Amino acid sequence: MRDDVALLAATGATIVTMDTMVQSRHFLTDDPLETVGRKLVRVNASDVIAKGAEPVEALLSIAWPSDRTEAEFGALISGLAQDLDAFEIALIGGDLVGTDGPLTLTMTLTGRCITDAPVRRSGGKAGQSLLINGEIGWGGLCLQAAKRAGPSDRVERYRIPQIGSLAVAKTVANFASASMDISDGLLLDVTRLAEASGCGADIQLDDVPVAQASENIEEIIRQCTSGDDYCVLISANQDLVVPGFTAIGNLSSQPGLRVTHRGDIVNTPSTLGFEH
Repeated sequence: MRDDVALLAATGATIVTMDTMVQSRHFLTDDPLETVGRKLVRVNASDVIAKGAEPVEALLSIAWPSDRTEAEFGALISGLAQDLDAFEIALIGGDLVGTDGPLTLTMTLTGRCITDAPVRRSGGKAGQSLLINGEIGWGGLCLQAAKRAGPSDRVERYRIPQIGSLAVAKTVANFASASMDISDGLLLDVTRLAEASGCGADIQLDDVPVAQASENIEEIIRQCTSGDDYCVLISANQDLVVPGFTAIGNLSSQPGLRVTHRGDIVNTPSTLGFEH
């Protein structure tokens, strides 16, 4: 940085998002910092992609603990650089401060809308389908694997979440009336989208693609409330076939969330997902 400000390369409709990750709250203390850097990029890019936009430019703030080493800082920057390049994001500025507290990272990311406006949470209408583009439950399953320690595919997936691509952003822009990424748990985020759209929601659990198939309702609910999945949730007209997305229910004129499994009503837990 050679100046105190950065000039945004904004063309067309531009959106902006910001996410903060705090050690022990959003990542484990012993997570490799290279993967922490990659996760920071991805949780922000996921928000932009779910709005039907492509990531463009980022600002980064780092509160660096005094007990962390220079090598660890290098690993963090290496991970950030890897995924900034992968998603073609330009890092245009930021701030670095020391702290006696936990490692804290904040990224602000702009996005360029593929159409003339972002696809918001509030655009859904009663009678429209609710659809997702991936499997639910990996976030919670992989977090448990990471807490048990030892290398595994699930640990790697927890540390570096899989998110949507530019192709997903284009699908959202072309088909969705409302959209958001599923970061805090399917049932909680369905409720948020429905409420923002002035609707209720009906979800059929047997239609939800879960990471670990089960006949146990409690296990299915656990996967649907665990968070950190980063699939995209959309609403769309029922007559549309949305490529790459699976219908799991619909928006309703009746307020509230209703969940069924094979036609039977399921009692939902008081906590529907991860509360920050």
